[in-house]
Amino acid sequence: MKIFLGNPPWEKDGRFGVRAGSRWPFTQRGSRSGYIPFPFYLAYATSLLEKNGFDVKLVDGIAERQTHAEFMRSTEAYSPDIVLFETSTPSIYSDLKTAKDAKDALDAKIVLSGPHVSAMGGKILEENPWIDYVITGEYEQTLLNLVKALEQDGDIESASGHIYQRNGRMIANDTSPLADLDELPWPARHHLPMYRYNDDFGCLPKPNVQMLSSRGCPYGCIFCVFPQVMYGGTYRKRSPQDVVDEMEFLVDKYNFKAVYFDDDTFNIDGGHVRAVCMEIRQRGIDVPWGAMGRADLMNERILQEMKDAGMCAIKYGIESASQSLLDQSGKKLDLKRAMESIKLTQKLGIKVHLTFMFGLPGETRETAVETLHTAMEIAPDSAQFSIAVPFPGTRFYEIAEEQGILLTKDWSRYDGTCSPVIETEGMDKGELEYILSASQKEWMRHTIRSKIRCDPTGYIIKGLSHPIKGIKELSRVWFDL
Repeated sequence: MKIFLGNPPWEKDGRFGVRAGSRWPFTQRGSRSGYIPFPFYLAYATSLLEKNGFDVKLVDGIAERQTHAEFMRSTEAYSPDIVLFETSTPSIYSDLKTAKDAKDALDAKIVLSGPHVSAMGGKILEENPWIDYVITGEYEQTLLNLVKALEQDGDIESASGHIYQRNGRMIANDTSPLADLDELPWPARHHLPMYRYNDDFGCLPKPNVQMLSSRGCPYGCIFCVFPQVMYGGTYRKRSPQDVVDEMEFLVDKYNFKAVYFDDDTFNIDGGHVRAVCMEIRQRGIDVPWGAMGRADLMNERILQEMKDAGMCAIKYGIESASQSLLDQSGKKLDLKRAMESIKLTQKLGIKVHLTFMFGLPGETRETAVETLHTAMEIAPDSAQFSIAVPFPGTRFYEIAEEQGILLTKDWSRYDGTCSPVIETEGMDKGELEYILSASQKEWMRHTIRSKIRCDPTGYIIKGLSHPIKGIKELSRVWFDL
């Protein structure tokens, strides 16, 4: 039995999309050589199938920079018995088209996975009866169980974690089993264009490689997709030895110049972090690395240990400068402590990337401006501004439906880099679009100023309704605060 796993190409209006490997699928302008996430689920699922003796092919059409036609030729040339494509909310229409083309061209079972179908699998099957199976949640073990069942006798009822139709009736087989991360073989990177994956924020040189040391997060952010939809927030970690074994292998064999730990929250367990750092130091692995962390969990001791082990950059999700909004959103970040940790991180010479979003429940003009003001005041090395997106399956989506603030269910618009799909009581669609545009342009100006060391008052944000000299004037002129 031959199994094809794919991350199909996704383009929209001249923008290139990223999906598999990203907790926040989106489209971006420009070339396809910018941020490209590593497709962890697809690569782990491939390695697990190979470990169990199956003939598998994995193609990442996004990283390979393939057109739809080229990707389809790759799929058809393999003549698979089973085809699995990973999906996302903003790409789902494109994903369904690709899957239908595969169904029409091949005598194969079509399987869809990923956050969108995990949340809306029944509806997807009902509207597209040509799809054979939908796999929900974390899917490596579920796919293996399904493939084994189909190969042996076609009895799929014992393979939990998938949805299918039989005689017009929708059948859901429990939930996907969560993997023991130390039991999973390392991702099947040998199928993929390894040097095209890139997350080079901060000081991370290219080629850099993305790894996981854990999965899951116990915090209850209403907007975060993976913990809610893919594994219910369950936190699991790999052994420090296995983490550093893989790190050492990738550096030695493939000559990667940096490592990025793309965990949901790398520093949840301080003991685990210290053990990983100790293992890196003891082995003398001398490459810079970065991670995704939670700022209010940091302290000087653990930051120093991470720096001593080679960490040179970290991402912190701040999202809003309003403590009230953070509490309402379930993030419950201690903003005061987070600010102290950011300053300490900067003092130690560790590069800082911060993420901010506009449009969380309760957002007002005042809170939005304060977030922008705070971002500029902190002056991180890099920053991301986006519109909050209520992806199906999240508590945020449920709240938006309950409150009647969803503007559309055109899933292709659920791209937080473009346009809002919600409004808040304090900000309508146009105002959210404006503050996003203003923030991105203000950040660009900030970046230029920091490089050329010009007078911070001597600039204007152009291209908006009003020429605006700085954030305070943004507040006065546009928001009339």
